[in-house]
Amino acid sequence: MSDSYDSEKHDQVLHNEHGFPDIAKNDLDSELKLDKHGLPLIPQPSRFKDDPLNWPAWLKWAVLIQVSFMAFLGPFNAAVINPSLVLLSKAMHVDTTKAAFSTTTGIILGGVASFLWTPLTNVYGRRPITLIAIVITIMGDVGSALSPNFATLVGTRALTGFGFSGMMSVGTAVVSDLFFLHERGEKTGVYTVFVTNGAHFAVIGGGYLGQAAGWQWDYWLPGIITSVSFLVALFLFPETLFSRGPKFLAERQHERTYWEMLWNFKGNLIPQRKLHAGDFLHTFYMLKYPSITIPFWYYTWAWTFVNTLPAISLANIYTKAYHFKSGPIGLSLGVSLIIGCLLGELSAGRLSDYIVYRLAKRNGGIRKPEYRLYLSTLSAFFMPAGMIIFGVCIQKKTGFIPPLVGLSTSVFGLQIASTCLYAYVSDCYKPQTPESGVLFNLGRGLSFTVGYYALPYADKVGFAWAWSTFGIIQFTFFIPIVALMIWGEKWRQQLGPPSFHRYM
Repeated sequence: MSDSYDSEKHDQVLHNEHGFPDIAKNDLDSELKLDKHGLPLIPQPSRFKDDPLNWPAWLKWAVLIQVSFMAFLGPFNAAVINPSLVLLSKAMHVDTTKAAFSTTTGIILGGVASFLWTPLTNVYGRRPITLIAIVITIMGDVGSALSPNFATLVGTRALTGFGFSGMMSVGTAVVSDLFFLHERGEKTGVYTVFVTNGAHFAVIGGGYLGQAAGWQWDYWLPGIITSVSFLVALFLFPETLFSRGPKFLAERQHERTYWEMLWNFKGNLIPQRKLHAGDFLHTFYMLKYPSITIPFWYYTWAWTFVNTLPAISLANIYTKAYHFKSGPIGLSLGVSLIIGCLLGELSAGRLSDYIVYRLAKRNGGIRKPEYRLYLSTLSAFFMPAGMIIFGVCIQKKTGFIPPLVGLSTSVFGLQIASTCLYAYVSDCYKPQTPESGVLFNLGRGLSFTVGYYALPYADKVGFAWAWSTFGIIQFTFFIPIVALMIWGEKWRQQLGPPSFHRYM
């Protein structure tokens, strides 16, 4: 097995009744380390300064902002052209529906390719794989800007999607590498704010940029920004992959310098960890756990209806209903969604951590992952409410602002859901966080399908009923989340923790 290095010590790594490592038995240092509230740190940091859990706060934040910005660049790369699809369709001599394939191609590859990237980051490290992914993304952007025809453009967008999938695949893993359980609500919130807002910022500038400089600059701009992120990562993104295997830590002597964490490729590898064909199936294995599968489906539908649907439909809707051009369309969409997203995170990140802390104090200091889900109840109401407001306002032909209020309301709920769900799956199965992240990436990739049925359905039954239907579907998928709140702990105990990645 790929985890053979620590298998002989695995029996010593006991788990408590909630599926977390039993800290008292697994602690290699003599003293149990506590957080500022007097509760045990989970996981327990090692004695080594190069352990990411022991890094100084400034470096943790520097890496967090980088991986969050890389995740931002994924949707940004995919969506910046959206307000200019009419310009693109005229230049490429295709209709706007076909022109949108250039966007959906990147979204699809962005979701599916994570199945390849994540096993590589678990074996060869977060840093080298991320740098390679950034270079591929830049190549795709340059190729897109220089595309002489639509077929070439679709191919280069596929390359871009493949690249930014790798950039996005490390985010949740790095958050778990760097931060303790009691910090992950806030830090995961920072990450999800960037993920959610990538497309929102893209459409603000993309429309005006396309009008002023041509559609090609909707590809040059993300290429330039991604290149800057590459230069920053060269010097400010040390390797965060770190083995917590008992035998490895007991025998470890050398402490890496900062320079070594940047450039010593072999020294950053997990000892005796090799890539196996089975590693590419681990993500599918995680689907056996309700604590992963249920959040995956709720998040997938939330992202589909609240994020992707407005991104690919608003240009069509606002052009016909309000005669907007690409610049105002992008500005209207981006600003409303950014406001909702930021307000959602102000209501989610630290509050999620605080709820976990307060409930843990009442429960003998035991932090149950299900505590994260209570706050997500807000999302079950705000997302459908926002969708219904949008659909009704479009059908009633109100001014252009009321539908945007609906969009802002729904993305407020999406941000709360994203923060709570990402933190929850990480708390449940921390070593398998990369695989859980792949599923969430897949959910975003699957969201492209909404483009094939949303507007045709609205044309048939009306926007009010169509968007209300989407809201009802969204609310329905929250019901299993309620089941997790009640029985999630029991289900995790019955299934036990996954056996792979015991060293992380």
